[in-house]
Amino acid sequence: MLASGEKLNYNLLWPSGISLGEAVLQASHAGAEIHLEVTVDADLPQYHAAYTFSSVTDEQLCSLQFHQRLREGGRTTDESYQFDQQKHQVRRTRAGRTVTDTVPECARDPLALLYFFRQQLALGKLPVGTPQATGVFYLGGEYTVRYMALTPEQVKLGTKEWEGDRFQITASGAPGEQSLEVWIRPDASRTPIAVRLPLPLATFAAELE
Repeated sequence: MLASGEKLNYNLLWPSGISLGEAVLQASHAGAEIHLEVTVDADLPQYHAAYTFSSVTDEQLCSLQFHQRLREGGRTTDESYQFDQQKHQVRRTRAGRTVTDTVPECARDPLALLYFFRQQLALGKLPVGTPQATGVFYLGGEYTVRYMALTPEQVKLGTKEWEGDRFQITASGAPGEQSLEVWIRPDASRTPIAVRLPLPLATFAAELE
């Protein structure tokens, strides 16, 4: 997954199964650093949305840098994070304003936590039979993430049917709580093959191409 890098392409779907865009998940090594990136390109009812999330971590998937760029219609938001793992601090910069917060040992951004979760599954340190496990990521504040292993099942998204280990992932933080369901292939890389995300507008889905 990380030793040789990866690039995963996903088709984003409306509840009807019609495509609304695509997402790409990438990972690569650069010396002692791991580089992670997610790009999302979607056509929503009232505007076009383009999101980019990038992370740089050390070999333990502890965050060094995180950046997100969100474009929704004519509005763009940029936010960057610089982690100092030795001092247990993070510098968050948005709209020219920088704030420094205290973070725990080996603080992780959302992308770093996603890959850490997959790594732990691949190493057998988080067995699928485990009823519930937790993790934490930082994004302007700490968010607790719960991974609930559900019964493996087939799911149909668009024109494809997928079968894999099914997890409900719930993130809790200051703004509230958000849950999604993920199907993960039981291969060496623990590849995410399908996602279902309920939002106020609709329940969106993504499937591996």
